[in-house]
Amino acid sequence: MRVLIVGDSCGAIEATRELAKAGWTVGIGSDSRFGWASASRRASRWHHIPPPLGDPLEFIEAINRVARTHDYELVFGAGDAEVLALSSNRDSLVPLFPYAPHPVVLSVLDKLRLAELTVKAGFRAPVTHPANEASLAEFEFPLVVKSRLHWSPGKRNQKTRVEATLVRNRDDALRQAEIMRSSGAEPLFQEMIPGHVETFVALTNNAGKILSQHLQRTTHKYGSESGISARATSVPVPRDFSHKVQNLLTDISWFGLASIQFIQPHDGTPVLIDFNGRMYGSLVFANACGMHAMENWACLATGRKSVPSKELLGLTYQALEGDLRRAKKLRGKARITEFGACLLEAGRSVHPILRWSDPVPTLHYMRRLGMRVFGKGLRNYEG
Repeated sequence: MRVLIVGDSCGAIEATRELAKAGWTVGIGSDSRFGWASASRRASRWHHIPPPLGDPLEFIEAINRVARTHDYELVFGAGDAEVLALSSNRDSLVPLFPYAPHPVVLSVLDKLRLAELTVKAGFRAPVTHPANEASLAEFEFPLVVKSRLHWSPGKRNQKTRVEATLVRNRDDALRQAEIMRSSGAEPLFQEMIPGHVETFVALTNNAGKILSQHLQRTTHKYGSESGISARATSVPVPRDFSHKVQNLLTDISWFGLASIQFIQPHDGTPVLIDFNGRMYGSLVFANACGMHAMENWACLATGRKSVPSKELLGLTYQALEGDLRRAKKLRGKARITEFGACLLEAGRSVHPILRWSDPVPTLHYMRRLGMRVFGKGLRNYEG
C-alpha cells in the first residue's frame, strides 16, 4: 500500500495525513524539500520531482524512476498542473493514475468547456469569454480574469498555478490578461457573481455515482493558500441540489474526488464557478465531517474495501491566516473585535495545516502567519 503524491499544497498535507493514518506509505514528490506535505511526519519519503513545465518528459520520467525504486502503486497530483500533466501522459506512467479518461479531466478543468457541462446539468454558469478588447465590451465591472487551464504542454514559462484576479476597470483587465499571457497562460474574462460561496464535495465511483458528499458554506471570505474561505460551516445538502450535481458527474462519468464551487446569489439559482478534480485546500474539513475522501478514493482505485462515511453537520472551518488578514483590513474597534473573534474561532474550528501532532509544518505555518499578518507579508489577493 504505497502512494506517491506529486506536488505540495494544503490539500496534499491533509491527504498525506489521512492516507498514512489509513495504513498507506506516502511519498511526496516535489521541487522543494520544504513544503507542507514534505515536512509532515506522516510522509515516509521525499523525492525530488521537477514541476511539469513545458515538455513533461522529465516530470514523467522522474515519477517512473521513483515509482520503480519504491514500488508506488498509485500516483496523485496535488494541483491542477500536476493532474493535467499526469492525465495526458497516463499511458506512460508506472503507477496507476486513478482518474476518469483524459478528455473528461480536460473538460472539467478547462474553464470554457466547463461552462457547457454546467448548463447541461441544469446549473447556471457565469458568462466567460477569451480575454480580448472585443469580449471586454460584454462585461460590467468588476470582473474576474482567470486562466483557462493551469497547465498546457509546450508552454515552458507557464506557472503551475495562475491565480484569478478581480479587476475594476478596462485598463486593469487588459493589463492582467497580458500578464497571464506572458506567463504562458490563456486568459479569460468571467462575470463576477455577488453572493456567498458554497463548495460541494463528492466522491464517486467509476460510473460517476456519488458515494459520499459534503457541503460547506463560506461565512467569511478572504484568500489564502488554502483557498478563498477564511471561515466555513458544514450544512445539509438539499436533495434537488445533490441531484443536479449527480447529473453532471454521471454525464461525464467522473471518478474520484470532486470539489465543485458555487456562488449562491442573493436571489436565483446557484452559479457553478469552478471544478477541482484533486485534493484541495479545505479537504481537512470534509474529512472532519466524515468523508475519508482520499482513503476511499485509493481503496476504490485498487479494489480494496472502503470505510463507511458520515455526514456531520454544524462543524466549523477556519483558515487562520486568511481570517486574520481579513480582520487586519478593518479599522479601529472593528479590527480589535474581529481579531478577538478570529482567535476565539481558532480554538473550536478545523484548520488546514495546524495540528500539534504534526509539529514541523505547524510551526512553519505559525512563523509564516506572523510574517504575513503582522509583518510586511505578501500582497493580499481576492480569490
